[in-house]
Amino acid sequence: MGRIRLLDEHTVNRIAAGEVIERPASVVKELVENALDAGASRIAVRVEEGGVALVSVRDDGCGMEHGDALLAFQKHATSKIRDFDDLLVALTAGFRGEALASIAAVARVRLTTCEPDAENGTRVLVEDNRVEAVEDIAAPTGTTVEVAELFHALPARAKHLKRPATELRHIMRAVTVLAIAHPGVGFELVHGNRTLIDAPSGDLRERIGLLLGRETARELVEVDFKSPALSIAGMLAKPAITLRSPQKLFLHINRRQVQARALAYATRAAYGNLLHEGHFPVGALFLELPPDEVDANVHPAKRVVRLAREDAVCSTLREVVERVLQEQALVPHLELGEPAPTLPHGTAAVAAAPAGAVPAPATGVQAQLAVAQSDQPLPASSLPGMRPLDLLDDRYIIAKGPDGVYIIDFHAAHERVMYERLRLQSQYQRVGTQELLEPLSLELSRAEGSALEQLLPELRELGFAIERFGASSFVVRSVPALLAGGGPQRVREALQEIVESGSMKSAQERHERLLYSIACHSALRAGDRLTLAQMEFVIREMASIPNPYACVHGRPTVMTITPAELDRKFKRTGF
Repeated sequence: MGRIRLLDEHTVNRIAAGEVIERPASVVKELVENALDAGASRIAVRVEEGGVALVSVRDDGCGMEHGDALLAFQKHATSKIRDFDDLLVALTAGFRGEALASIAAVARVRLTTCEPDAENGTRVLVEDNRVEAVEDIAAPTGTTVEVAELFHALPARAKHLKRPATELRHIMRAVTVLAIAHPGVGFELVHGNRTLIDAPSGDLRERIGLLLGRETARELVEVDFKSPALSIAGMLAKPAITLRSPQKLFLHINRRQVQARALAYATRAAYGNLLHEGHFPVGALFLELPPDEVDANVHPAKRVVRLAREDAVCSTLREVVERVLQEQALVPHLELGEPAPTLPHGTAAVAAAPAGAVPAPATGVQAQLAVAQSDQPLPASSLPGMRPLDLLDDRYIIAKGPDGVYIIDFHAAHERVMYERLRLQSQYQRVGTQELLEPLSLELSRAEGSALEQLLPELRELGFAIERFGASSFVVRSVPALLAGGGPQRVREALQEIVESGSMKSAQERHERLLYSIACHSALRAGDRLTLAQMEFVIREMASIPNPYACVHGRPTVMTITPAELDRKFKRTGF
């Protein structure tokens, strides 16, 4: 007798349920997606004990007739597609007809539904995929699905669920993802007696503000790109708002939220060094592609998609986001009484100060300022004009601008200026070199000496002339002109940082790190006493570069405090 046999339907359903229903959040996701596909304008989710005891999803969608209510619990019964060809172009959130059957295989389910203008609705009770009761009842238009005692018949799976608070966080994440994807639909999430989410229908900015915070909403910029092969819409936060993971970068393809690592990294790459290393932007993007170029049938939970032209889509996405950021003023608004934005960069602000010669002070500050300019043009930023008023704590320039008071971290700002100048000089192979009056000696360990020797060709292209002098000694005879103004100690510090930075993954990354180090140690430092004319010079230089809003490490260079915020703090509302 053969050993291969067909599994019974009950076992098949439970196996399938294990792929689709992993935890209470999976139930919420599947049921809410069904409600969206039913044309709901408002969806109410209620859960008990982190969703293990109860998940209830109520919608005001099209509802179902009596026969469809029963058929909906059958495996692969769906209204979304008719055949395989439909599968290739499906634009609904669900399409496999697995959700209700999979849920009913591992929980007790009660479905109540009614079509518009129907005299009666239908209620169906299902347990372990067996219909226990069917009745006609009075019910409002729409569908309510109640899922109780999840995994009650699978104690091993139930044992691996986390604490109710943890499961609730996953549910909140699932509802947040879907609510951001559908801002025109009202969402509610209630746990026990607590309303956790109450989001009426609105636009995307309003929805993000409700779910991710008003500060995030205030820093959003619009993305809008259309072509025959690809359209990109949505909103992204300015660099003032970042996270250490792409968790709050919500990506959608053909109206379906997806996990797309390549797209997330393409979006992050568009920000360049406006973001701190390892940080990602926040926002929501909606990509529309020809349906036959998207394979959503990769994972049972539809989390992963494959794109026919992934490289081209990523490249276009990066270019579009880069262009949007370049067109924006990026100075963040600083709200008094609230924490400063994390690793900002922001919305706007700085431009040409009145022209005038900078007087030569007795310190090395002037030398550092004098070499900042280049004979190669840089695309100017869109900063409006600012007039410096004073210096705060020898670290911040206080300036007056069109939108209020501006606060400039002059070290961060000047560092950015030096980087952009050096980058341009390097690009055109026109790096200015300054020969030292007295050669500078460096004593390094064997490992440090080996690291420095490997970098000598690249350092030579950036204006350094360095020779080995003995087993572990080197002599520096010339340096980049930008760095020379800081004196010998700055040169030592820059080279020490370069040596300690370790090996980089690529030549491009190594070159960028060299530029970062030189720019950082060439810049003005906190504690330098700037004159008013020197402050004007810093502001003017900021306005002359394309990205003056963050230093090379992703820290903000400038923030603004608006008159409205001052009115609020001084309780002058209504004036």
